[in-house]
Amino acid sequence: MIEQPFESPPRVVEGRTGTEVGQNGVVLFVDDEPDVRQFAVETLQEAGFDTLGAGSADDALRTLEQRPDVTVLVTDVRMPGPVNGYFLARKVRERWPHVEIILVSGYAAPQRGDISFDCDLLVKPFQGEELVRRVSRRARQAAA
Repeated sequence: MIEQPFESPPRVVEGRTGTEVGQNGVVLFVDDEPDVRQFAVETLQEAGFDTLGAGSADDALRTLEQRPDVTVLVTDVRMPGPVNGYFLARKVRERWPHVEIILVSGYAAPQRGDISFDCDLLVKPFQGEELVRRVSRRARQAAA
């Protein structure tokens, strides 16, 4: 049984900035679309987050192996190849349970059984401000 895999949009906490939360870890943004990935990485860096980009789930797993300081994973759900964002999220939850997860999709919401743990869903196309709010919230949770 899935218990509320996605939460309502986060509340903005006054007085906290990306720089303050970014000092608590690193964000890994995974998307096979270079333009989306570049936009997200630059937006999060401008907000003060240390941010890495990966073009596939396999690249993301290699990055996580080398960077134990990653605290927030933001991953597209649909990517080419045998490993999609749902699989990546489950693998990260198993191997790196401290990493907070945000799924990104321009399509339908996940079906029962896709994800069985707490994470956010960010719908494409998204605004930079919404991405920063979601990552800030998850980074605070990771630091708690």
